[in-house]
Amino acid sequence: MRPAGLEGRRATKRVLIVSANRAHVERDKAILRRLSLEVARTFASAVEAYNFLLSSPCDLLFCDHEVKSLDALHLVRTMKASPSLRRIPVVMVTLKNSRQDVLDAVAAGCAGYVLRPYSDEIFERHSQTALQLASFNAIEQRRLNDAKLMLETGDLDEAIEEFQELASKQGEAQRYYDLGCRHLSEERFGQAIVAFQQALRLNDLFVEAYEGMAEAYKRKGDINISQQFLKKAAAMYAEADRMEKVKEVFIDILKMDDRAPNPFNTLGVRLRKAGNIPGAIRAYKQALALTPKDEHIYYNLAKAFYFKEDLKLALEWVTRALRLNAAFPEAQQMYRRLKGEPWPTLPGKQAPRPVSELVTDDLQLKE
Repeated sequence: MRPAGLEGRRATKRVLIVSANRAHVERDKAILRRLSLEVARTFASAVEAYNFLLSSPCDLLFCDHEVKSLDALHLVRTMKASPSLRRIPVVMVTLKNSRQDVLDAVAAGCAGYVLRPYSDEIFERHSQTALQLASFNAIEQRRLNDAKLMLETGDLDEAIEEFQELASKQGEAQRYYDLGCRHLSEERFGQAIVAFQQALRLNDLFVEAYEGMAEAYKRKGDINISQQFLKKAAAMYAEADRMEKVKEVFIDILKMDDRAPNPFNTLGVRLRKAGNIPGAIRAYKQALALTPKDEHIYYNLAKAFYFKEDLKLALEWVTRALRLNAAFPEAQQMYRRLKGEPWPTLPGKQAPRPVSELVTDDLQLKE
């Protein structure tokens, strides 16, 4: 049975199909007609499809792995890098069914992944989800539009108040990214896709809110405050890029070893070595949710805070590591350096588990 409430919306939605397989195109077109989605064009060439979209964007794109002139996922990544096309949801409809293929699609930014041959119900569900993602945060988007209208009509104080309210929720984007990584680690790929897409759209919303505040203060003649908000908007762009890179690193970890006991710990080590200390700390804390009694993760958190020069928290986390395993030599060394005295060991404590059982951050501490 068709989900209620979709008929009116679907009649206006324009769809593109990109596939070099004629039989696949005909199958997709047939079901899209039944779903009242307008097939604007079909393309065998990914390059031709991209060029068409630049002048005539669509609401939803279905892409096969079988395309000409360009790799299908390269097309997706190119669209996501384009300011005018990045919000168009792309659903892969493909014969490729390996775990790595799905992870590659998630990394590229796909909004859905449908395996051929598919049932009408599965295709419809993915179409519905992708379209809903495109209109995610519709209430906040309306508020953003209202604030922009206030700006244009000269209601500057009211516009600033509305922009500020929207920007106050910027931490939610990070929460969705973290949730997406958690879903990936549990191989709940559909939920991971939804979480990552929500994070991206929230980031876009916050950037526009900061840009709106910058323009409002500029019109009020307060150039210094205007420049501060422009810097915040630039920082949000950088934050979105950073989160996308973290997602890609995490997917690489999952692809290399799908038997890793705790991929979040591995992610934390990589991020810490790359200089992303806040990202490493978040990853280690997610790792603790999976294996809360592993002393290596507490030790890695201690090292992260040590290199962040937060010695109080470094001592707190290394103390937790030693409470789990008092015979952990690296943790004992750090404790002595931070506390100025050795950890009071007791007889009968267990020996530390081999490092091979879990990744420990091996960077040497500064003396």
